[in-house]
Amino acid sequence: MDAASPRACFQFSEDLPGKRADFSPFVTVAGQDKPALSAQDRQLCVEGLKHGERYSITLRAGIPSLVKETLSKSADFNIYVRDRKPLVRFTGKAYVLPRSGQRGIPVVSVNTAAVGLEIYRIGDRNLLETVVGREFQRTLDRYDLNRLTEERGSQVWKGEMTVEQTLNTDVTTAFPVDQAIGTLAPGVYVVVAQPAGTPKDDSDSLATQWFIISDLGLTALSGNDGIHAFVHSLDTAQSKSAIEVRLLSRGNEELARKRTSAAGHVQFEANLTRGEGALAPAMLIATDSNGDYAFLSLKTPPFDLSDRGVKGRPAASGLDAFVYTERGVYRSGETVHVMSLLRDAQGAAAMNVPLTLVVERPDGIEYRRIAVPDQGVGGHSLDVPINAAAQTGTWRVRAFTDPKRPAVGETTFLVEDYVPDRLEFDLAAPDGKISRSAAAKLTVDGRYLYGAPASALDLEGEIVIGPAKERPGLAGYQFGLADEEVTTERKPLEDLPQTDDKGKASFEVALDKVPATSRPLEAKVIIRLVEAGGRAVEKKIVLPVVPASNMVGVKPLFSGRSLGEGENATFDVALVAPDGKMLTGQGLRYELLKIESRYQYYRRDGRWEYEPIKSTRRVADGRIDATPDKPGRITAPVQWGRYRLEVSSADTDGPTTAIGFDAGWYTEASADTPDMLEIALDKPEYKPGESMTIAVVARTAGRVL
Repeated sequence: MDAASPRACFQFSEDLPGKRADFSPFVTVAGQDKPALSAQDRQLCVEGLKHGERYSITLRAGIPSLVKETLSKSADFNIYVRDRKPLVRFTGKAYVLPRSGQRGIPVVSVNTAAVGLEIYRIGDRNLLETVVGREFQRTLDRYDLNRLTEERGSQVWKGEMTVEQTLNTDVTTAFPVDQAIGTLAPGVYVVVAQPAGTPKDDSDSLATQWFIISDLGLTALSGNDGIHAFVHSLDTAQSKSAIEVRLLSRGNEELARKRTSAAGHVQFEANLTRGEGALAPAMLIATDSNGDYAFLSLKTPPFDLSDRGVKGRPAASGLDAFVYTERGVYRSGETVHVMSLLRDAQGAAAMNVPLTLVVERPDGIEYRRIAVPDQGVGGHSLDVPINAAAQTGTWRVRAFTDPKRPAVGETTFLVEDYVPDRLEFDLAAPDGKISRSAAAKLTVDGRYLYGAPASALDLEGEIVIGPAKERPGLAGYQFGLADEEVTTERKPLEDLPQTDDKGKASFEVALDKVPATSRPLEAKVIIRLVEAGGRAVEKKIVLPVVPASNMVGVKPLFSGRSLGEGENATFDVALVAPDGKMLTGQGLRYELLKIESRYQYYRRDGRWEYEPIKSTRRVADGRIDATPDKPGRITAPVQWGRYRLEVSSADTDGPTTAIGFDAGWYTEASADTPDMLEIALDKPEYKPGESMTIAVVARTAGRVL
């Protein structure tokens, strides 16, 4: 009843036929010709109820189930939908309020004429323990506030704010925090709110908003050369010069104090960042001559840039050795030629530095250790004979400049009794995708390793169709029903051609049988090129299956699948075409359901057994719009428990996406992913000394760093 759109749900002992079954002949609501119904698992719900009204609902005998049992007799219910409970919440977790523009904090209230507000301040000297600890940006209860005032902070304002009251409707009001507090002192502030007149309970979570008011935007990058900090104006995006930046350790000691350059940049050297325990760097604090103040924790999770093409091994902190062998597999009795190129952190050759190469057997026993001098421009080589009785398996070579320090490079090679492949081939799909209506064309280009084309050879293969983790170019977005079981379809490819006299072949792969699912699919095509003697070389290629229609994508803006109790669950929503382009979606409907479980006990064959009974309760719902340039945004507070978010198009037969998540135990939530910029270069490669021209396409105006 506390949702914006209340509903009445009935729980059955067995699963119902499903969402598309017609239950209208079995459910009557007094005064309504055809009530709106929805069914899922064992739950049948009457939608479209209104607060403050009474309903007479009848469930008629004969309601079907999946076990071919029916409701044996009719049941009558008289239901009163009470008004929503008084509620107050804030809109997000962002804690920096800019000094320009709107200065109020948005407060969302339901069914209350006044909001009780309290503001607390934690001073600069006590800031570190709060921000690095568990309290910062968490929802607080009365017990937490009492402990905060006893140990680290103090109350600076308390009062009530009158708000407009529209029955059962969310009302957003800006709380003028600058008028309430006046001049802000260094430190962080936290405001808590609840409906006026609510009795105090130490265990009840209060609507909580942490904040500072500042024009200083802080960015920190950590590398082998220390910590680089940048300070920009949140109003103009211009660099801020002569800003004092302090680096604090985990033990609240000041490690260094510097001022930013004209570019808004300051660097803290690597020796300041190598401390451990209480000496480890933990926070940056920036202040200017006018008293503006901002901070940035170095202990919270950084931006997750894994979907931005950032990959590879970590950058070297000092000397770095590229160790390699001329091939990857050897037989007993052969000689392994090990090469190493030693470079410094800038990639320049490190000359006249001896290397110690250590060769280890597969069982971890050291096989050989040799000091190899520089043989020119940082190059080192070593021949390692493998005796006839050598172990088979993975051997490892490590390179050391100091045997007492970690290795600066390593590689592995295999020792096996094997007959080497004589063939190789390239497998390609020019279109890069496959659809239900159009076959995908694949090409094979085979050759013998001694250079001749692999002509007149047979091809074998199969196609495996299964669910895909995500759609190309839409990292983080989930599509379809997350808990839907998808049966993988596997089919052999028949009538594949032989390779021609140039070792090439082309053929089409069609999707005859596709799993029925709302989730995105991918097709894994496995092709084998068969030698005349029967041995085969195998290659695989994965093609996304083009959806039959538009899909709704939902992207959680928190890490993992869990949130802290009382936090806001935030999601981006997009309507995506089959070709992967963003579309305009008007009136996308969403509902946030809390999944409640109870256990039903029964006795059978003299023993007590139980089965779980799951039901859902609507927590929030509404409609949002999404555009190609800006996804729709859903934000709703959650308490302890398990939840499912369902988003569907305005069309009743349109696409639906449902994802599950948990709330109630504390986790570090990563910041929202920054907007992605489209970047293009004028050439595919450059020589030293050439200039690079970069085109940057941004959705909004600003400055590029």
